[in-house]
Formats: sequence, C-alpha cells, structure tokens
Amino acid sequence: MMKSPLERPIVRPIRIRRILVTTDFSRLSLAAIPYALAVARQFGADLHLFHVVDTTQFSSKSLLIPLISPAELSRPLLKRLQGIALKFSPDGEIHVMKPREGRAYNEICVRARKLRADLIVIATHGTTGFRHVWLGSTAERVVQHSPCPVLVVRKQRRRFQEGKIRLRKILVPLDFSDCSQAAFDCGVGLAGEFRAELLLVHVIDPISYPLGDEYGGVHSARLMEETRAFAQNEMKKLARNAKVQCSIRITEGSPAREICRLAKRDVDLIIAPTHGRTGLGHVLIGSVAERVVRHATCPVLVIPLRGKLKAGPVRVAR
Repeated sequence: MMKSPLERPIVRPIRIRRILVTTDFSRLSLAAIPYALAVARQFGADLHLFHVVDTTQFSSKSLLIPLISPAELSRPLLKRLQGIALKFSPDGEIHVMKPREGRAYNEICVRARKLRADLIVIATHGTTGFRHVWLGSTAERVVQHSPCPVLVVRKQRRRFQEGKIRLRKILVPLDFSDCSQAAFDCGVGLAGEFRAELLLVHVIDPISYPLGDEYGGVHSARLMEETRAFAQNEMKKLARNAKVQCSIRITEGSPAREICRLAKRDVDLIIAPTHGRTGLGHVLIGSVAERVVRHATCPVLVIPLRGKLKAGPVRVAR
C-alpha cells in the first residue's frame, strides 16, 4: 500500500553541487550573476557561466547574420564571458563554458543535462501582453523543458545584500499533487537552510467548479466550501510535520494572480511546481508556473516533477 504524501518523511537539507547561470549580456542577465554566485557560495556549489547565440532570431536572408565562421564568433564571446567571470569573481569561482549557437532554450537545457546541473539560474524581462505573444520568453521555455529546477530572477530585492541571500519568507503554492509535494519538500529544505518562514498557499479557482444549485446533483458553493475545509485540514498537517515556521493562507481566484498578489509584500522567493506539459497539452492548459514567472516581482524557483532538488547530508547548525 502506497503512503500518502502526508506520510512521507520530511526531506533533509537541500544539496546543490552544480549551477548553470545564463547570460545574453543584457544588464538584467548580468544582474542575475551575483544572485547565482551567492547561491553557489551558500551551498558550496560550482557555478558555470553560459551564453547562447540564438540564431533563430534571424532569418536566413537577414543581413544581421555575422559573415564569419562559428569558431571565429566563439572566440570573442568566450573572451567576453571570461572578463565577466573575473569581474564578478576575481578568485575564479565562476567557470566559463564555451558559447554555443542554436535555439537558446534548447541549448541551455542540453548544457544543463550534460553538466548534470542541479539548478539553472536565468533572468527574465517579464514581457507581457502583445509583445509577449510575439517575442515569448526564453526563461519560460527553459522552465517547460529543463531537466532540473530553474531559478528565475527578475531583479534584486532588499534581501540580497553583500553577496548573501537573505530569505525570510518563502511562498509555496499547494494543490496537493505530486508536483506540489516536491515544491513543499524543497520549501522545507530551504526554510531550514535560511531559517525562513514558509507560507503555504492554496488557491481555489471558481472557474474549475461546475455550475449547479441546491436542487442539482452538484452545488458549486457547497463544493467550494468542502474544498476549503479539506485544504485547511491538509495544510495544517503539512505545517505540523514540517519542523519549520509555517503559516497558511487559503484564497479564491486565478491561481497565478493570487500567488503573485500574496508575494508582493514581503515574500523573498516563490517555489512554483510545474507538471512540465509541452505540445498540445501545454497550448490548451498552459502553466500556472509560467504565469507566475511572467508576473512575479520576486525570484521564482520552478520545480519540475521530473527534476527535483536533491536532499543532502544533514548540516551542523551554524
């Protein structure tokens, strides 16, 4: 007989050994490097810097395509990456990887897989609306296809100072699936690592409930109330077993919108689970994690079901 998620043992502290941080040389992507470096120092991980020349941005007839060979293009880019690595870490803590060309998100995921990375750190411009329809987001596509968790950084916030990350509150949305269990396990590990508060959030989406009345087979208002009671009970059990400081919030509305709204005030990190849907399933259903990545004002750690953060040895308390 399988154990329910609530009967699983609480995970040990998180282990991160190899981190891949990407840059397109924009100001925003460069600002993500110190964040990645701070994470690497916190966990004693190796940090690898990577750049992709995204050739899909140009048509075959475009005059913008460099009239030089890939090898000639790679040399100045590699030199530029080495200069950036020395700028942010004169002690040589950042390893530079050879630049690649191709579809950006695909090359990033391929490198992460070959590196056996435990974490990808990537910046996002947070493009929305009409512009997002046309341009899309490399970060969101990496989230869809990544073999490991992805930390998406938009901008540095007040808890990031002097090369250290200070996490005081971590938000974990729960829908009680295997995916959200993985996010919860990660949240417990990180809350223990940083001695942070864990904010557990469940969003009841009214759109997902069938219409009905008290004389029908299903009464939507009653069903939502029962769902709220169930969620409250399950979240209390999780909080009681977590062994870290926890608070609980149950709300109604669009999941992505409510998660981002609750994170605006004092949340330093959102841990968003994703089912990793692609293809037609992704087009029809979309992803709450991707919408959170697009709109959140704080860093978002996306945990794919296929690539969880691993638990490491128990550390001696500092």
